[in-house]
Amino acid sequence: MSRPISTAAANRLLGGLSITALAMMLVPAASAQVAPGAAPEGQVVPADAPPPVAAPEDNGPDIVVTGSYLGNVRQEDRASPILSIDSQSLARTGVTSLGDITRFIPQNVGSAGGIQDLAKGGGADSRDTRSANLRGLGAGATLVLLNGRRVVPADGFVNLNSLTPEIAIERVETVLDGASSTYGADAVAGVFNVLTNTRFKGLKLSAQYTNIADSPAATVQAMWGVGDGRFHTVTSVAYRYQDGLQNSERDVTNFFNPSSGAGANPGAFTLYSRPRTAAGGDVVINGNNYSALYDRFRSAAGTVTVVDPNCGSAASQSRYVPSANSPGFGLGSCQFSFQAQNPIRPEAKSYLVHNDTTFEIAPGQTLFAEIGLYHQDSKRFSVPSYAQNRVGARPPIVPGSNPYNPFGVDVGFIGRAIGSQGFPGYQYRLIQDKVDQGQFVVGARGRIDGNWKYTANATYSRADVASTDRDTDMNLFQAALNGYGGPNCNIRYSGPGAGAQPGAGNCLYLSPFTADVSKMDPSLIYNLQSNVVTQSRIEYMIGEAVVNGTLATINGHALAVAVGAQYRKEKQSTQYSDLLLSGFGGFLGPNRNTAFEREVKSVFAEANYEVIDGLNVNAAARYEDYGNFNTTAPKLAVNWRIIPQLSLRASASKAFQAPSIANSAAVLIATNIANIIDPRDGTTTFRSIQQYGNPGLQPQKADVFNIGATVLPVSNLTLSLDYWHYKYKNQIQLQNGQAVINADPNGPNVIRDGSGVVQSIVISSYNAPSGTGTSGIDAAASYRFDIGAARITLRDNLSYLATYDVDTGSVVYDGVGHRNNYQTSPLTSAAAPRWRNIAGIDLSLGDHFLSGTWRYVSSVIDDYQQVVGAPTVARVGAWSVFDVQYGLQFGSDKQYELTLGMINAFDKAPAKALYTGYLSTLGDPYGRQAYVRIGAKF
Repeated sequence: MSRPISTAAANRLLGGLSITALAMMLVPAASAQVAPGAAPEGQVVPADAPPPVAAPEDNGPDIVVTGSYLGNVRQEDRASPILSIDSQSLARTGVTSLGDITRFIPQNVGSAGGIQDLAKGGGADSRDTRSANLRGLGAGATLVLLNGRRVVPADGFVNLNSLTPEIAIERVETVLDGASSTYGADAVAGVFNVLTNTRFKGLKLSAQYTNIADSPAATVQAMWGVGDGRFHTVTSVAYRYQDGLQNSERDVTNFFNPSSGAGANPGAFTLYSRPRTAAGGDVVINGNNYSALYDRFRSAAGTVTVVDPNCGSAASQSRYVPSANSPGFGLGSCQFSFQAQNPIRPEAKSYLVHNDTTFEIAPGQTLFAEIGLYHQDSKRFSVPSYAQNRVGARPPIVPGSNPYNPFGVDVGFIGRAIGSQGFPGYQYRLIQDKVDQGQFVVGARGRIDGNWKYTANATYSRADVASTDRDTDMNLFQAALNGYGGPNCNIRYSGPGAGAQPGAGNCLYLSPFTADVSKMDPSLIYNLQSNVVTQSRIEYMIGEAVVNGTLATINGHALAVAVGAQYRKEKQSTQYSDLLLSGFGGFLGPNRNTAFEREVKSVFAEANYEVIDGLNVNAAARYEDYGNFNTTAPKLAVNWRIIPQLSLRASASKAFQAPSIANSAAVLIATNIANIIDPRDGTTTFRSIQQYGNPGLQPQKADVFNIGATVLPVSNLTLSLDYWHYKYKNQIQLQNGQAVINADPNGPNVIRDGSGVVQSIVISSYNAPSGTGTSGIDAAASYRFDIGAARITLRDNLSYLATYDVDTGSVVYDGVGHRNNYQTSPLTSAAAPRWRNIAGIDLSLGDHFLSGTWRYVSSVIDDYQQVVGAPTVARVGAWSVFDVQYGLQFGSDKQYELTLGMINAFDKAPAKALYTGYLSTLGDPYGRQAYVRIGAKF
């Protein structure tokens, strides 16, 4: 379902294509041009634009382009559109991590991870991680490769920042029309392939400091390569640091974002009997008679719930919201904002080591090895405590004997252990993650006979992630309310030990009343926050072999063929600490230890034949067997270079994705957190979401289609246009917790406590009746020319989104131009701006280089927590920023380089969005990022 282009949209299209028009107008002005067939220096180019000439490895096979196993087919003869970003282009972005390069690929929509997104969950937000997400089809639909080989998905997706030091990257190639037939059935949206420089000789050093207000970053890198004609090794190392950034440090995220009811502190108290003083009189606090309030408003069960008597005070940083029938203070809700204390991104330190080694054991026969090591330590500073979420007939009880209890009778506490005001000596909850990842490859390649070549390799890829969080142990919390608090009180699960007396000696009373926070002994944090640890491990063991060569020569044209097989074993396990397993955590859990494994066996074949001069037909197919699922994924592609200046291309393929290992098991596989509106009373708060696997899941399938053209009207001017279309069938979607409670507020998948407050929601994955369908147009242009001694390059890469149909399970709606965060939107849906554009100009003059880049993302309707079909009035505005960079080479051999630059030079803040403040998938809140980089080559 596409929408007509409005006048405003048409104007934006003209703006997006303006660089193309400018390039065409400047054609006559070019005083010198590059030889035909050369690609623009440092330019993002389509596949069939003639690429830079690259020398093949000594005595090795021909260079194989991404998306093909054929070593003797040129990239410009391939039909698949491929964006290629070389090392120079990467350096000119100024980014310090590979994950940030996704901001410079307009076909990438909605990358997850590394930045907090409380509305939908942005993947792992407690560490430095970022996914690829081509076409907004979900991170799982984009296959990420390192040198053409799979990497373990440590975060549910491959962390781009963990692949290799940026200094080692030769280029990044992105296949934009699907590659299931080549690399695996899960490469639905395409492939993101990072290729390292395996032939570097010498020593290269680089250091960059990026000044971001309140969140500076620094990177130090080195690459060393040595070798002779038979032996060569290249080692790269990198250290990267990014400081954390809190919501309080940016205006766009520092606003009052209320949490109330069960998620608040100041919290609420349930009176089970009439409040009374020690003398038996009425309880009056701050002029409010709670005994009279109880008499008037108690329920049939003899209870009434009131807010904290100190709600609304400046010290508690809260607001009192009275109920409709409230005669005065007491009934209603108490709101406080956790917003300022939540992070935008964590503090992270990471280390990367990468090595490529080759050894020619005989003429035409080479052994190779690759080693990649990654370690990260990260810290996430967050709101002091989670909401309390333990299911039971009653919430924690503050006994009447607790000297801090002003009501004189037992009352139930509903709220967080610690509010936004903190606790003495404890202002933030610290989450610490440690990631250790390794990639080990050994293999051989060479010639078999004549023009036939082979490559065979074995890969072991593993990731270990240990995450330490903090939650409230409800047993310890209740013990402190009873007067047995503190780390030195002799209290056991079975009760008080010898000599333990409530509120005496080493045993302390805890008060959950806000007025008493400053009076609490700091050691009581022992009863409020306990460490909880999650340890996960993912392993890939892969063996693969490919043979390629010329099968026959027909009518003077070679029939190139590649055949191969792959065996892959996947293992995944997760272990939780006792509190997470027990279910006694205030919010996190219950969890279950899990361990899964499976085997995937594949055979594949590819053929390319030039039917007539310039007309290449490529066919590929891959058969994959997952044990209980199997499929064949075919692809047919045609590229026709009608004349040297014009080529047409088309491709069609089918993709297949089996459910993940965990998702096919009938067990609890994850417990997460989401913001939930209870339709029974309209309250909004964070609730735990328990995700179970679904053994009844069926594989999802997708049809992929692309048609395009490239025009080279004059030397050094390249114009490219592609229409693309993806359509899922039987798509695997994860239930939205809000949709579950909306459908049946009192159903078996909504867990409530004894007072009816929602505690947790049970969800699982399902096969949608159809699935996401999306289509659009990509347009790219580049033009390089000389004016005197200056060389100028104009470039533009535009992606127009025509359709983005989202299947909620009950209705399919058009999500183009929407945030796609409706109450029932699936979690895989992404914000879908109609336009994304990257345009720029590069100028080199002798030892100097100057570059400017304009990045634009159009606005979207803000449908956060709206009902599909209901009128929406809010909008997240467009994001338009400019980056600039100046570089200077100096030294006797120009071996030194100084680079100065700014990302978002005009300090443009992201457009405001409901609830989260901004959309991390459309813009960023960092502001102006000024950087300086020094480099040297020896």
